Amino acid sequence: MIDLKQLLQNKISSVDELVQTILRAFGLVNFKHVTDILNFKKHQNGDVLTSGLTRWVVSTEPSPFIVNNGLYLKAIGDVFVEDFNDGDLSQSEYVQLANKYCMAASSRNRLVFDANVVYEFSSNTSFDIYVESGGWYCSGTCKLHWKSAPKAGYAVKILGRFKYGHHYASLVNNSNYHPLEGFNIGSYNNMLAGIGLCIGHSESLRSMNGAVVTSKFTIARVSVFDFDDVVSFYPGVWACELRQVNTMGGSWQTPFYFNGIDFGESIKLTNCFIADNHRRVADNELGKVNFNTGEFIIYGSSFNNMRVVINGDAVVKMNCPHFENPQSTAKNKRFLEVIGSHAYCVLDKPQIVIRDTPIYSTLFYCKAGSSKNKHPYAGGLVFISPSYNAAPNYRPDLAAYQDDGIEYESDGYLELVGGGGRVYLEGGAHINSLFYREVATPISRNLVNRSLKNYSFNDETLSLNWNNITGSVRLNESENKVNKKIVLMEVGGVELESASISQNLTCAGMQLIVGYGKYQVLSSYTSGLVQVCITTVNRSQIFEVTKNKSVGNSFQEAYSSIEQENWHFIPIVSSVPHGEELLDIELKVSSVNGDRFKVVWDAIIINTL
Repeated sequence: MIDLKQLLQNKISSVDELVQTILRAFGLVNFKHVTDILNFKKHQNGDVLTSGLTRWVVSTEPSPFIVNNGLYLKAIGDVFVEDFNDGDLSQSEYVQLANKYCMAASSRNRLVFDANVVYEFSSNTSFDIYVESGGWYCSGTCKLHWKSAPKAGYAVKILGRFKYGHHYASLVNNSNYHPLEGFNIGSYNNMLAGIGLCIGHSESLRSMNGAVVTSKFTIARVSVFDFDDVVSFYPGVWACELRQVNTMGGSWQTPFYFNGIDFGESIKLTNCFIADNHRRVADNELGKVNFNTGEFIIYGSSFNNMRVVINGDAVVKMNCPHFENPQSTAKNKRFLEVIGSHAYCVLDKPQIVIRDTPIYSTLFYCKAGSSKNKHPYAGGLVFISPSYNAAPNYRPDLAAYQDDGIEYESDGYLELVGGGGRVYLEGGAHINSLFYREVATPISRNLVNRSLKNYSFNDETLSLNWNNITGSVRLNESENKVNKKIVLMEVGGVELESASISQNLTCAGMQLIVGYGKYQVLSSYTSGLVQVCITTVNRSQIFEVTKNKSVGNSFQEAYSSIEQENWHFIPIVSSVPHGEELLDIELKVSSVNGDRFKVVWDAIIINTL
């Protein structure tokens, strides 16, 4: 018989140690927490241990966790963060301990969080997650909350381990590409200063000093709530994807271009939801999505109550995006603007939902490519087969007439895109609820190859773009709040029965013709006709609206007037006959019974869609 007491004499100091010694003999050494393993001082090389769900091996190979006699603790497979929760450490402390191990250069283990657990972190807590590590993972959703703004300036940072050098490409290729999946960062309606999700690292957004290569990775199923900057990209970030990343509250930030920057190659956003701009702590400004440089490819994402700003030389290509202002009563709403000198944006099959609430700012804006731009031949905004609705309360043309103390962003025209920049349309356009209002909303007053030239008569010479000028027609200075010039047409008597101007517009068969003419009658007690006539070049009339004013009475017309300080609209909605390629647009005023009749035209906005 073996005498266990004699065999184990001077080797066992406690019952727990006896249990561990016996279990080791069967390869079944269990500890309740990771701290228990670290506190145990009689490990042997090759021991296989468990702490909760995490498996470990004692090894001579270095790791962040040193045990006894020059040995180290190395994880086998996934590391489970709750195995570090020993009841004594705070959540900040034990998550940091787990992250310290998984982010070490000698570790490639994934750090796994339980679903439906809420972590409350102090302001002293921030986390760095390396692209080349195993990353953080939750199969459901794990919530990461901060009690106050993180002192480091960010909550979670995704960054590369390697600085720029001749070996960086091969080193980065060893990444497992999934640094973060399955987390909510921050709390909705609890606005905090700083960055929620910081991607990349350098000295600042305007410097490559200290930059590291942060590329070839995917962040998935992550939501960020109410940090001043919900997402910030730093120099050194490229070739990555954000998939199902949802943000609410603050801004998205990117660097501006500077000499020597390496940033922005093929950054993808897939099925993301970006919504509800809140006022930032730092400057009390509403959050925006700022694309200042780089190439962003966006698939099937939603932008609700959020302004997208494309600045600098950024290139943004969106496939099937959704823009909407749900539940918002803000009257100065803006969905997207292209303002950089070289900024370029493509909206491929966008769905634009305009809720029926008063809006006096143009929802889209493009300054890039305009004649007033520093680089008038660069950039622009492209629509490919857009779908949008003609909401009756969308009236950017009435912005100047509002007296409510709100600053509106409008050029004074009824259009989807303001700014006067280069706006293109490819394919057709689906105008949902087209007859929901009396005036179909044009896309842009200067839609390339699909709109009239000198639409507002502001060129010094009317005949530069308008022709067939007949009767008494002249340019006058305007006191209107929108345009500097107006066209005065004056008729009456035998020799002045009518006055008109016309212009040709290219088209294609079956295209929609949408827009409006805006005019004002200066004669109070006379009769006359105000007409917009659209014909094909072979004089086949396809559209005519006649405004008939009899002596002493208001207009008798099929369409009711849409008035603003005695200005009236002639709504235009029609289609081009099959096979036609050129239209003639005529503005005409006629006398009735020889009465003297004066009319001024402020603008004629027409698009062929």
